[in-house]
Order: sequence, then structure tokens, then C-alpha cells
Amino acid sequence: MAPLTDIDEANSTIVELRGEIERLREQLRLMRQRMFGRRREVIDPNQLMLFEAGIEKLAKLEMQAEGQAVAEPKQDKKKRGHGRAPFAPHLPRDEVDLDVPEDERCCLECDAMMRHIGTDVTERGHIIPSRLVVKRYVRHKYACPRGHMVKSAPMPAGVVDKAKYEPSVYAHLVTAKYGDHLPLHRLQGIFRRFGAHLPKQSMWDMLARFDEIAAKPILAEMRRQLLEEEVLQADETPIKVQLEDQRGTRRGTLWAWRSARGSPNEMTVADFKDDRSAKGPDAFLGDWTGTLLTDGYDGVNPTARKNAITRAGCWAHARRKYRDALTAGATRAGLALRPIQRLFWIERAVMARAKEQKLDRDQLVQLRLSVRDRRSKVVLRDLYEIVFALQEDPSTAASEQLRKAVNYTVNQRQPLLAHLDDGRVPIHNNDTERDLRHVVTGRKNWLTFASEKGGHVAARLYSLVMSCKLADVNVETYLEDVLTAVATTPASRVGELTPWGWARARATNKDS
Repeated sequence: MAPLTDIDEANSTIVELRGEIERLREQLRLMRQRMFGRRREVIDPNQLMLFEAGIEKLAKLEMQAEGQAVAEPKQDKKKRGHGRAPFAPHLPRDEVDLDVPEDERCCLECDAMMRHIGTDVTERGHIIPSRLVVKRYVRHKYACPRGHMVKSAPMPAGVVDKAKYEPSVYAHLVTAKYGDHLPLHRLQGIFRRFGAHLPKQSMWDMLARFDEIAAKPILAEMRRQLLEEEVLQADETPIKVQLEDQRGTRRGTLWAWRSARGSPNEMTVADFKDDRSAKGPDAFLGDWTGTLLTDGYDGVNPTARKNAITRAGCWAHARRKYRDALTAGATRAGLALRPIQRLFWIERAVMARAKEQKLDRDQLVQLRLSVRDRRSKVVLRDLYEIVFALQEDPSTAASEQLRKAVNYTVNQRQPLLAHLDDGRVPIHNNDTERDLRHVVTGRKNWLTFASEKGGHVAARLYSLVMSCKLADVNVETYLEDVLTAVATTPASRVGELTPWGWARARATNKDS
């Protein structure tokens, strides 16, 4: 019996090792794809037709969806553009007049004088390098001949008393660091090329001053307006923060909270926290209630239960997990990927119709609800039949990535189906991820926040920069203007200094 026991143990060990080897192979394939493959989540449709059973299931889904009102967009190949795009009409033009000298306007064939018949216009881009200009304020003084008083022209208000730099320099620093991702040591070198010595500490003091004067009151108003929305989206990314003794770092978290696309005031508010605990969402949301679109992070659950918040799930997260499983070699992941892709096709078709018919937000919400009820419910019913079949299949356990994808789809079923009952809720959280990608791009340059205070300052300034993009506002022009205007704007009108409020005011003034 002893030898048989040894054989049984050996066979059991072999089975375990084979499973471990297969899991490691999956991880290796997935890591190679992430390191060397394309980053876009593009899926070849031919990959999704894998098994006869899957094809029959998907054919049934196609038949059920046949004849509905919304057609799926065609997956045509992108046509390459021809020619070069012209320069934008709002760019200033510096006209250079080129003419044939008078002594050369004679025809070489018959010696007749040539007549002017028109002009040819060619445009070339020209860069005027940035430069630092010193403004000298020369104030004339006047004195009473009897010695009663002396009067001089008042100085324009500065950012601070006896300020050395104009608001434009403060706005340029914020834009360069939080819009263009330039660390302060690089900015120091750039100013050196201008012929100015601007140390890193001085630049940081200026950024902190901008935050104190303008960003804090504007962000307080932005957060107030954001929490008036009934649908919010949220995501977070880790950020390293240097310890006070400068001997290491710890992990902080930068949250991004945004209004849903299509909201009258589309905005993003970043919020820095020193950890990833549930205290972050709870502190930001307060007593807010509504529908919150996030990934499957459990840290939001305590606040959601306390405030009766409806959790909505992100189908892009679910799709990504099945795509990872397919990349790792679990070909059966394609069975679930195909219907998930159909959900996105349906949503794109809805948006295309809304744009074509110029629907307002309420009409878009009604169209979404109608189409989701007729089309998306059919797709989701068949999708979950596939998912439950995969969950019950013993062979699914052999693929770690596929098992994770199936478990995520099952555990997050209620949030993932929340969009069916609310046309205001998108089916994915990609907009918030796109906002955070701006921060992640900068993180590759500056690596860490130098302090916890630096994290809070960066979150507020990132909020202004990202919201300017959403409002289609020139960041540097906006920052310079609000830094000057905030001192004379009463608290009751600070909403006019938000990026969208500022843009509306400029449009109104331009029209008038």
C-alpha cells in the first residue's frame, strides 16, 4: 500500500504542477501582450467565433435582435485622408508679398509686357519662440507746491503684495506643470533659456499661491455643483508620496469624480487621499445620493449603503477581463466577448442617431431607455446564459484569467445591469479613466508628490486643467483671467469663474 500511496501523491503533485505551469503560461502571455502588444482594446471579430455551440448561440441572438429600430454601425476600415489639413482660420496671418521685378515682366518669346492675372497663396507655419518680457511700470508723481501732498498713479493689482511676476507667469507655470507634465526642474531650465533665474522653490511657492487664491474657492464651487448631479462617475489611481524624512515613499490615491457625459456642465474634480480606504469616497460624497458608476471596488460600498446610492457597473472593465483571458490563451472567452461587443455597438448606434437628429439630453435618455429595453436586454440575457455555463464548466477553473472574468461578471451582475433602468447612465466608465490618464501621463515625468500638501494642490490644479479641456477652454488664458478676477468676484458669483461659467460669460460678452 505504501508504494501506491506514493504513486497517488506523485500523481496529485503532477496535476497541481501542471495547473501551476498553465497559470504561469497564462500570466506570461498576458504580460508579453501588455509589454509589447497594442494597448488598444481592439478585438478581431474572427477571434470571437470559436465553437459551433457558441456560433449557434450568437446566431440565435442575432435573430432575436433582427428588425429592431436601431442598426449597428458598420465596421468599415478607416479611410486614409488625402492632402494636408489647412491651418485654423483663427490663427494670425503674417502676409509676405512676393512679386516679379518689373524688369523681368517681359515675355521671353515675343518681348510683350506681361499682365497681372491673379495670385497664388501658400501658407506655412511659423513658430515665434516664447520669451519673458519685463513690464516696467513708470509712475509719474505730482507734488503740491505748498507741500500738502504727493500723488502718483496707482500700481495695477498684483498676485501678491510687491509681486515680482505677473498673473500670466503663474498661469504659465500651472499649465506647464499640470497641463503639459513638465517637472519643476525642467521648467527651471526653460526659464534659464529665457535669461531668468526662477528656482524650483519659488515656482512651488507660486503654484501654492495660485491654489490658495483661485483654485480653492473655484474647486469648492465645482464640488458643490458636481454633487447636485444625480449620476456620477468615479475612478482612482495610485500616487507615490514622499515621506517627511525624504527616505522613502508611501502610497496615496488620486480620485477622479465627474459628471456623466451629456451633462450641461461636464466637469472632473480630482481629490487626493493618503490611502485607498473607504474614507476617501465617504469624505467627498458626504450625504450625496444618486447613481454612482464605478468599477468593482468595495471601498465605495459603505457610503453606498449609508446613503442608499445605486451602484452602476462598467462593461469596459468586464470586457477587458475577457480580453485578457483571450490573450492568455483561454479561447472560450470569445463566447462572452461577442455579446459584450454588441452592447457597445448598440450604444454607439444610439449616440449616432441622437447626433443625427440633434436630440437634447432628455430625448437622448428616452431613446436610450427604449433601445436598451428592446435590444440590450436580449443581448444581456443571452450573455449571462453563456457566463453561467462557463461558471459551471469545470474546465474554466484551469484558466485563472477566465475564472476571474466570469466571477467578476457574476458578482457584479446587479451593478452591470443598472443602466437598463436609467438612460442617464453610460455602460462604461471610460470617460473617467480617460481623465485619469492625463494624470498617469504626468506621473511618468514627476514620479511622486513631494508631500501630502503637494498632493492636495495638484488635485485642485489638475481639476481646473481637466475641466477646461471638457469645456473646450484655453487653459492658460482661463487661468490668467480668473487669477485676476477672483479677488473682485463676490462669493455668490464664484460660479462664473468655473471653466464652463467663464466660457459662457465670454460667449455672452462676445455676442453683445
